[in-house]
Parts: sequence; C-alpha cells; structure tokens
Amino acid sequence: MIYALDSSIIIDFLSREPSVINQFDEAVFNGIGIIIPSVVDYEVLRGFCHKPTPRKEAVYDKLRVNCPVVEVDTAIWKQAASIWATLRKMGKTVGDADIIIAACCLENEYTLVTHNTKHFINIRGLLMDDWPK
Repeated sequence: MIYALDSSIIIDFLSREPSVINQFDEAVFNGIGIIIPSVVDYEVLRGFCHKPTPRKEAVYDKLRVNCPVVEVDTAIWKQAASIWATLRKMGKTVGDADIIIAACCLENEYTLVTHNTKHFINIRGLLMDDWPK
C-alpha cells in the first residue's frame, strides 16, 4: 500500500495536528510508502506564496525529500479525462485538481488520505482514508 496525501492532510501535518502526526508516523513505522501528487504540491506551494510561513515551509521541504512528488503523466491525464466524463454523465461536478489527484491515485493504485472525502465520493474505485483529527 502507498498513501497519497491530499492538501488537507498536509495542512494538518504542518500545523502539528497530533492525530495526523501519529497516523503519519505509524504509516512510516509500518513501511507504508507516502507520496505527494504534484497537484497537491502545487496547492501547498501556492499557499506559501500567498501567506509565507517559514517554519511550515521548512517542514514541508523536509517532507518533500522523504515523500516523493508524483508528476502527472499521459496515463494520469487520460484517467482524469475519463473520470471527468463519467462524473459529467452522472450529473456530478468535481474540481479539476481533485479529479487529477484521484486519477493519480487510481492509475498508481494509491490510497488517498484526505479530510475532504465528500470531494471524491463519486469517483468509482478510489480508495480513501481519512486520518482523524
């Protein structure tokens, strides 16, 4: 199993939310891989550009060293397009960033860790975990 962190989890991690830190440490202890989808990396980095927080930026830089950022490739773009079309046919809308994050997870068989499960609930086959607050 490999966990893909959503920005909601990274924000809690950077804020030193004890339950998220404990879940993260437990995953590392148990040898579970942890990655950051490139769209999530963008979301976190743009937050720092908007509101610089040097301590959190330094922690995030260390996190990025230990949790690789997975770039979007052609297979992920195709998966994202398919997800978008499926949701559209269902009359559901999901933001493009969340669709790309889900596509990254589906294409690579990652489990998405997020507090925003409602954003992803209509995406078939997506494995999710919501680390408690």
